[in-house]
Amino acid sequence: MTPHQVMFNSLGTACAGDLYLPEADAPVPGLVLGHSGVMVKEALGVFAPYFVRAGFAVLAIDYRTVGASEGEPRGQDVPQRQVEDFRSAISYLQSRPEVDPARIGLWGVSIGGSVAVQAAVLDRRAKCVVVQSPSVWNGWRYLERLLGRAGVHALRDRLDEDWQRRYEGGASARVPHLSLEGETVQDTPDLAAEMFPRYRNEKTLDSTEHLLTFAPEDLIHRLSPTPLLMVANGGWDPYHMLEEAQSAFAKAGQPKRLQVLPYDVLGLYTGPGLDEAMALAVDWFDRYLRKTRLATVTPTPTRESIAAMTQ
Repeated sequence: MTPHQVMFNSLGTACAGDLYLPEADAPVPGLVLGHSGVMVKEALGVFAPYFVRAGFAVLAIDYRTVGASEGEPRGQDVPQRQVEDFRSAISYLQSRPEVDPARIGLWGVSIGGSVAVQAAVLDRRAKCVVVQSPSVWNGWRYLERLLGRAGVHALRDRLDEDWQRRYEGGASARVPHLSLEGETVQDTPDLAAEMFPRYRNEKTLDSTEHLLTFAPEDLIHRLSPTPLLMVANGGWDPYHMLEEAQSAFAKAGQPKRLQVLPYDVLGLYTGPGLDEAMALAVDWFDRYLRKTRLATVTPTPTRESIAAMTQ
C-alpha cells in the first residue's frame, strides 16, 4: 500500500505526511496517526493499512524536527508542539476533497497517544481518539518510575549544565531516543534505523525539560464527550506502564473504554497483539465516525480484557 507524500503547514513549519486513501465514491472519515517521540511516519505504515482497508483516509505525520518534516534543531522532542502538529494535520485533512471534514479521528501510539488526547481536548474537530500502548500521562512521574528519584536528580543536574551551555550560545547535548534493555528489545534502536532510513536514534537533551512539564492527565477529564479508547499492554513492559494508563483512564469521562491485552513491550506492534489492537481501533472509529456503522470486528475478549472492561 503506497501512500501519497504530502506537506502541510503547522504554524509556520512545513510538516510531512503519508496520505493513504481508500477507494471510495464519496468523502470518507479521516484519521490522523501520530508516532512516538522522534520516531518517523514510515513506522506508522504497519498500522495505516488496517484503517484504509476499513474505508478510512489516513494521514500519518512526522512531527516538526523529525523525519521529512522541517524544523530546527533536529530531533527536538516537544510534546506540546506535537499537539499543534496534530491539530494542523486535522486542518489539512479537512481541506482534502476525499475526506468528510466533520468526521475526523486521532490515533497515537506510546506518547503519541497522550499527545493525541491533548490535541483532542483542545480541538473539538477531533471526534474520536484511540491510544495504543500509552506511556506518558505525567512526565515527571513517568521519569521517576522509569529512572527512580535518584536517576531524575542526576538528570536534572545534566539539564542544569545543558541550560548553561545553551545560555552561552551552544547547542543542547544530543542523547539517545531509545536506550532499551532486556533480551527482547535490546536491538530495537538498530533495527528501527535499518527499517526506517530517516529515523535517527537521538534527540536534544532539552527535550527532557519539556517532557517533565507534559501532563495530559491533568486535562483528560475535559476530553468528554469525545469518545476515548485506550489499548494497553498487560505483559512485561517498563516503558508503556499499565499503571500510567489506568491512572489517566480513571480521570477520563464517558464514553471511554480501556482494553488490556496480554502482550509485552513490543506485543502490540507485531503478531497477534497487533491484529487484536487494530481490530479494536477500527471498531471504535467505525462506531463513532460513521453515519452508518459498517461492521463489528472486536476480537474475542481474553480474561484480562474482561477484567479491564469492568474498571
